[in-house]
Amino acid sequence: MPNKTISLPDDVVPIIERLEIPFSRWVAEQLRRHAAHDTPSFAEQLLLDAALAANERPTQTDALAVGARMERSAPW
Repeated sequence: MPNKTISLPDDVVPIIERLEIPFSRWVAEQLRRHAAHDTPSFAEQLLLDAALAANERPTQTDALAVGARMERSAPW
């Protein structure tokens, strides 16, 4: 995975130094937690996708959005 650089305010550095885990792992966990709350469940995605397909054939944009959601929620 490529390294990413971020800028932090000076008052945050002491907080980071007191973490009991590496900062990169803490950030990753926080981002995953945020994504879990921000992403609809697999069942919700299926219902949304079914609603799109109920009335007419989905547009190319809708089909790509469905594929992207399914890829994000896939267990692999």
